[in-house]
Amino acid sequence: MDIDYKIIRSAKRKTIALQIKKNEVIVRAPQGVSHEYIQLLINDKSQWILNKLANQRQIIAAPLPTYLPNSTVLIYGIEKKLQIEYQRSKPEEVLNLTDNEINLILPLYVQKRSDESDYLATQIKKQLGAWMKTQAESYLSHRLNELSKQLKITPASYQVKRYKARWGSCNNKHELSFNYLLVMAPSWVFDYVIVHELCHIKHLNHSAKFWALVEKHMPNYKDANQWLKQHQAKMHW
Repeated sequence: MDIDYKIIRSAKRKTIALQIKKNEVIVRAPQGVSHEYIQLLINDKSQWILNKLANQRQIIAAPLPTYLPNSTVLIYGIEKKLQIEYQRSKPEEVLNLTDNEINLILPLYVQKRSDESDYLATQIKKQLGAWMKTQAESYLSHRLNELSKQLKITPASYQVKRYKARWGSCNNKHELSFNYLLVMAPSWVFDYVIVHELCHIKHLNHSAKFWALVEKHMPNYKDANQWLKQHQAKMHW
């Protein structure tokens, strides 16, 4: 199967990189690399490219969450219906979970503009995001330490934030970052991302040695990775 791709050359670039963005294959290459060499690379990576393209098409086709009353939101891997209440005074707990529902309490002034879907969704996401960040920080405060001891790998530090296109990261200073939207996933999937980033402290790449270390401590890592791919659209923010 022929794969269409776009080449972007740069005099400053020293290595070749493949990027799949908005259902398009982009090759970023140094000026001196021949078209024949790039075509060989595309052929060699064809299965990876096709898998990425298929995954992106699946995400594009899937309905995105609206974050409006009676819509469903993933929490801990379970789809729950979003229910909204309005109160004048701020309660101690602005969000409560049941087996099937998320009960979110918003300020009374929001109700006056509840017919404006964009405004209401923004207010709901603001409260949900704050809650998810708190939950992610709470989980990592003990689970990262437990897994660090298991792997005998200690990060220099970690932070929790929201990313658009990654679940976690590790830099060359051994500083880790985690996406708080992982609260939408089951705990065993969250654990996979923690193990993944801890292993990057030893191997700052995706080499065979890296994946062997991941598998040693997370034998079902492929299932976790697949879960994230399958549910990525539902974890859209």
